[in-house]
Amino acid sequence: MPEVTLDTPTGTVQFNYVISTPTHTSTSAIDPALPTVLFLHPVYLGKIIYHPQFADRELRRFNLVAVDLRCHARTIGRAGKGYGRDVAARDVALLMVRALLPTLVPYQCRCSVVDATDPAISSIRNVDGRLHRAADGDTVPLVCTLDLRRIVSSLDREGVRHGETIEGGSMMGDAITGCLQLSVNGHPTETFDAILRVSKALMAAKWGVGSLDDFHVVSVDFFTLRQAYTVDAMRNIAYPVCLVHCDADIVYDLSTTNQVADQLRTAGIAVEVVEIPNAPHFGATTHSKEINTVFHNFLLSLCSDSPPPIPDQVVSPFKDQLIAAGWESDGEDSDLEYFI
Repeated sequence: MPEVTLDTPTGTVQFNYVISTPTHTSTSAIDPALPTVLFLHPVYLGKIIYHPQFADRELRRFNLVAVDLRCHARTIGRAGKGYGRDVAARDVALLMVRALLPTLVPYQCRCSVVDATDPAISSIRNVDGRLHRAADGDTVPLVCTLDLRRIVSSLDREGVRHGETIEGGSMMGDAITGCLQLSVNGHPTETFDAILRVSKALMAAKWGVGSLDDFHVVSVDFFTLRQAYTVDAMRNIAYPVCLVHCDADIVYDLSTTNQVADQLRTAGIAVEVVEIPNAPHFGATTHSKEINTVFHNFLLSLCSDSPPPIPDQVVSPFKDQLIAAGWESDGEDSDLEYFI
């Protein structure tokens, strides 16, 4: 997977990202003739969370790009003083320029560590639309979620003090695992468990004694030291938005998504709200077929020309990592594209 080193206002960061096209599982350049989708991952987990999307034949008719953000997975670099939503959005904007990404559609799973509505991204003229797994990115986070993140950070710090690592049944590992299992309502799939196993190995290497402050910044401060977007700020968005609400999310109910939708409409933005029945917070992983269909239809609605053909076969760039972690497909992942 390619890497790009960026000199940002808060330090040098080596970002790891992946580009998949209809004909290449992983490549160094997009197909300039095709629209491009940029995937932004949630906190703790990196871009591997989007394995079900990169394994989807319909979505792979487009360029798919995902990046590990600061202090996550395979990206190398410190959070730096002042790291927050604005800096993270500018990181993505810089990456778009350096990686020569053309017209694109941001796709993000909440709670993301960067928001595609940030003016640094939204003001870029080659953004055509946005699909957003709505939760706390556009509003002030709920107190219960902030408390949970603080607890995880505290246990991480205490575990390091006792010489623990994230792996091996430590309080650190148990805290992060419990937090992420909450995002699937305590019913993880085989795919989710494999993603978690791969991710915890990367966390163990990244979030040790020398990076506790960075861990706290990206997992707690990032969410607490910010304000909700104003309607005036949302007016910077120059493209349609599709908000996907997972209706079994045990923290965020439909009113949260509708609140964001109402603010967007007040700002003059075309917005659609779609509910996914029985899906938990990380519905993009557990209910990927339903969400992929919604996203595919949204992408087609943005195509002014005839869409590119659906490839006969595709392979997820994350497949080998998951197999190495003991992954065997869930029943709901039984489509051919997962096994080619």
